[in-house]
Amino acid sequence: MMEYTVVSSRVRLARNLADTRFPSRASLSEVEKVEKTVVHAAKNLFDASFYRMSELGDSEKNYLVERRLISPALAESVYGSALIKKDKSLSVMMMEEDHIRSQSFASGLDLETCFSAVKEFDLALRSKASLAFDKSLGFLTACPTNVGTGMRASVMMFLPALTTLGKVGELEEELKNANLTIRGALGEGTKADGCIYQISNGISLGISEETIINRVSSAAERVRLIEGDLLDAYYSREKIALEDAVFRAYAILTSARILSQKELEGLVVNVKIGTMLGLISIDHVNLDELTFMCKPFSLVRLTGCGNSSLERDITRANTVRNILKGKED
Repeated sequence: MMEYTVVSSRVRLARNLADTRFPSRASLSEVEKVEKTVVHAAKNLFDASFYRMSELGDSEKNYLVERRLISPALAESVYGSALIKKDKSLSVMMMEEDHIRSQSFASGLDLETCFSAVKEFDLALRSKASLAFDKSLGFLTACPTNVGTGMRASVMMFLPALTTLGKVGELEEELKNANLTIRGALGEGTKADGCIYQISNGISLGISEETIINRVSSAAERVRLIEGDLLDAYYSREKIALEDAVFRAYAILTSARILSQKELEGLVVNVKIGTMLGLISIDHVNLDELTFMCKPFSLVRLTGCGNSSLERDITRANTVRNILKGKED
């Protein structure tokens, strides 16, 4: 059940240039300095596209937010920019809360691979610039919780049983006692769309990167077991009702001609539950990707459909049918 419960992994490193004011007080020349430093550091590592937020329309920025390549805060930043690897496995945000926030992504529970990729860029960055660093505290950041390693290791998890049974609050308290946090899919202050949550370290000071990765990975494994036990128990009590919800959701997704984003997310939750229980055989990666690509701005960009609500809903339904049924209508 691990492959269905754990959606993806991410490791993010927060860095700031020495003798340079934080983004909230930075001058235009300091912004340009940060941009040049990042581009120079990444030059020989990977092929990437550079995006300056002030030059993008709302549609393009929202697409990048939907794909989790940039944060909502960066999208709203006047001087924000991002360097995104062509395969979208790594992105570097500039002038968000910190000067530089590099982040790497991987499917499933694979924080080690994420850390390896982002560390390669970080080492190149350190060789090109002097970073804000204190021998006692570690890397200095705008937010105190990031001081130290500057690392945020996070795992996206699908937790329908914990959500349905109202036990996320209990899990939050348990994780908090272990200096870990649980948030919505897009981080602090966001909600858990489609029963997707982000579990990550709560502090970065006084512990190593390896310790952070181990703690978050262990927490993800424990949450997976809790979710699995709750779902099995729930299924044993509500077998017919749950099976009806699963197969009814699958029938709608493979037949609907109009499908809103909100309806899609609710139906996909039930279909994913069906895959976890072995009732339906669908690649979990396809289901997660399906949800991403059918978000409003992503749908318009990837399919070229019109931007009206009705046009998106019709295209979303067509896209879902084609992917799930494996044929064109």
